[in-house]
Amino acid sequence: MRATIDPPSTVVPATPLASPPVGTVGTESQPVTRPVVLALDGSALSEKARPWALAMARARTSPLVLVSVVDPYQASAYGMAATAGLVLYDGTFPEATKDATAYLETQAALCTAEAPEVPVMMHVLIGDASREILQAASSVGADLIVLTTHGRGGVDRWVRGSVAERVVSHGHLPVMLIRPWDHEVAERTADHPGWRVLVPLDGTPSAEAPLAEAARLAVGGEVLLVRDVVPLHGEWSFDPSEQLEANAEAEAYLERVAERMRADGTRVRTVVLTQPEVVPAISALVEMDAVDVIAVATHGRGMIGRWLHGSVSDDLALHAPVPVMLLHTAERVVAN
Repeated sequence: MRATIDPPSTVVPATPLASPPVGTVGTESQPVTRPVVLALDGSALSEKARPWALAMARARTSPLVLVSVVDPYQASAYGMAATAGLVLYDGTFPEATKDATAYLETQAALCTAEAPEVPVMMHVLIGDASREILQAASSVGADLIVLTTHGRGGVDRWVRGSVAERVVSHGHLPVMLIRPWDHEVAERTADHPGWRVLVPLDGTPSAEAPLAEAARLAVGGEVLLVRDVVPLHGEWSFDPSEQLEANAEAEAYLERVAERMRADGTRVRTVVLTQPEVVPAISALVEMDAVDVIAVATHGRGMIGRWLHGSVSDDLALHAPVPVMLLHTAERVVAN
């Protein structure tokens, strides 16, 4: 049995870094910038997200906040003490928090060496990992959370039903998921001046939630709008006009969306897919067109069914060959 009381959410002061405060009101010369949060658990797998978090902070000219969480239930002795109702948290975690702080200081130094222009801050917290990550992101007014789907303990701890999924399903911020097999961050060069961002669309306003973020990421690059046309009854009829009509409708829809984005100066290309298996078709297109990031909509709290479990965004989040950014539809659609 778990304890009936939760350990306090403790912020452990870190070694002072050359960082301005985050979440502050900007001026005309220095606009407001909301930080990017990078969640680390001390594992090499979780550190796979660091280059992408730095790239996101650079693209936004935002600070980077490193977060590590000490879980009081990972050690059985702590768990038993907590179950017994003994308030031992402050006395039993000095070494764990000290180690976590030293670890984040090392990671912060690596971030500064790789991107000296990005201000870095740190938070070490005690409690449930997903909850503390979300609370830390809220407290600093974060714009994005970046984390891996695999961390300490490998697959079991970070994939479905655990930290990464809970951060997505219980939060409202965009979340970028990095997997161990994901491509490295593409350097911006004369031949590759900006990222290519793929956005799967299904014809509904909800699926268009990632468009603003995609345009933001694709400055100097390109947004690839994709819609997969599948027959309503599992196969096309003998009348070839049915598929031609469906393709024409999908192309017209994508072009309408593309024109709105082009009016704002975004370079956009559209692709209609006709394969019955959507995710493999998108993955093949990612490889063929050298896509850097996929941005896909997800429903938020309590509404994950269609998009996160057994459907397009779920499969992409678990299997796509590049990082996947999940954006919640509820707030973004209202804002648009």
